[in-house]
Amino acid sequence: MVGLAKFVVGPAAEGRKGVGHVRINKYLAACGLGSRRAVEEIVLAGRVKVDGVRVENLSLQVTDDSEVEVDDKRVLSSEGVRVVLLHKPVNVMTTRDDPEGRATIYHLVPPSFRWLVYAGRLDYASRGLVILTDDGELLYRLTHPRWDHPKRYVVELDAALSSPDLARIREGRIELPDELPLKPVAVEQRGRTVLLELREGRNRQIRRMMDVLGRTVLDLCRVGVGQWTLDGLNSGQWRELAPAEIDPMRVALGLPPKGSAGRGPTAPPIDPQPSREPRASREARPPREPRAPRGPRY
Repeated sequence: MVGLAKFVVGPAAEGRKGVGHVRINKYLAACGLGSRRAVEEIVLAGRVKVDGVRVENLSLQVTDDSEVEVDDKRVLSSEGVRVVLLHKPVNVMTTRDDPEGRATIYHLVPPSFRWLVYAGRLDYASRGLVILTDDGELLYRLTHPRWDHPKRYVVELDAALSSPDLARIREGRIELPDELPLKPVAVEQRGRTVLLELREGRNRQIRRMMDVLGRTVLDLCRVGVGQWTLDGLNSGQWRELAPAEIDPMRVALGLPPKGSAGRGPTAPPIDPQPSREPRASREARPPREPRAPRGPRY
């Protein structure tokens, strides 16, 4: 994100500069959702909420305490310097605060990580890889269905699936009530254990799929998201990634490595009709060569 200040959604980190007040379109543009003009269309379409209230005015300003959602998914914006991999145990909530007082993933990491945002939930009874980050562009592409990166799971069932059931999974022929058809899912079976690779992440998708097939999930573990895996992490443990581990995922999702300047050519805005590129400033233009008689101008 070129020329943008640091932005954080939710509680600010200790000693970290807040955003003050900023217009909603500037904030969303800083999240990597497109130009300011493009994100105005997102707001006008009623797709944005701030602190649970749908935004109707482009002049609305947000602060570092605001909770901003697009299509009911939380977004944040910052220069994006941290990614943490966490091995969530069972009976831990993937949320910032639980009204019932249950343990959350933020009880497992240092207090300085509390302002990081999780990219995708895991059920209370499920375990495995949870990603925490302050990279707004990366967060959006990890959670939005437009970028269908692979998520891998190991699932133990009460009984093995039949060959027709496996075919239904592979071909995307499982229908969930009142929802669009599921995408095909790569599946491999080993006894009562199945290895699944999903390209979407609907609410409790695997458990609901198995309900349709008449199977009960005994254990569900997310073992990988894209290039990132649980390797070396025991239950409840976490580790922070080095920049060299973050950049391959950014590139896979159409974002430039953090070491490069500006937005890469493969990072399309969310708006289907991107706004026109701004003209280069006079200082940014290359100097003209002396005019030659009847020659072209540069």
